[in-house]
Amino acid sequence: MPEYPFPLPDNISDMVNRAANIIQDSPIKDLVNDTVTSVIEQTGLKDRVGDILSSQKAPNIDGAVTMPMSGEESCELLYPGDIIGIKRPLGYEHFAVYSGDGKVIHFAADGTDFGDPYIHEAPISEFLEGQQDFFVLDFSCAHIELDGDTQTLPYDDLPRIYPAEETLERARSVIGENEHGFCKRYDLVTNNCEHFAIWCKTGQIRSYQVGRFLDNLFGRQ
Repeated sequence: MPEYPFPLPDNISDMVNRAANIIQDSPIKDLVNDTVTSVIEQTGLKDRVGDILSSQKAPNIDGAVTMPMSGEESCELLYPGDIIGIKRPLGYEHFAVYSGDGKVIHFAADGTDFGDPYIHEAPISEFLEGQQDFFVLDFSCAHIELDGDTQTLPYDDLPRIYPAEETLERARSVIGENEHGFCKRYDLVTNNCEHFAIWCKTGQIRSYQVGRFLDNLFGRQ
């Protein structure tokens, strides 16, 4: 289990997973998606919201900034082994490893993020789920705030970053013989799609959005 900067209640993982399953298996998900989409379109904020989301840097992912992409045609700009992510209408991010030829390897169910997730290769259309805007994580430099200015750290100062070929090999290995030992049992809190994608690139089993969620839940700074 990944380490967090504070102890987790024993049942927090079960609670979060049960809540996610309830939302996924009920009309709530479609209702929220339809309502958010309708409000954005009717108020003319669709393009503005898209611009805001596309301009956001990757949230607290060590050594990575986001590069916005849009549509399946963006695959021509991706390299096998790239880590890509997408913000869902419900507010969470889903991550995958681009495997080439318009396909991804991700920790998800067939045709949806939840349900019965497993690590598999799928068309990028399954990753997009009808959305257009997504992002690719650029691990070649890290941006930090220092005295009000943005500084760039050299690549050598970052945590270990696997090259694209090895990143993809690690992702494929989990589908097959799993020689690197990544846990295949999905858990929304301790072993989700972000844990998998970041592990493929860095060897670290981390989910930064889970960390932010738990910080907010327990009021930690």
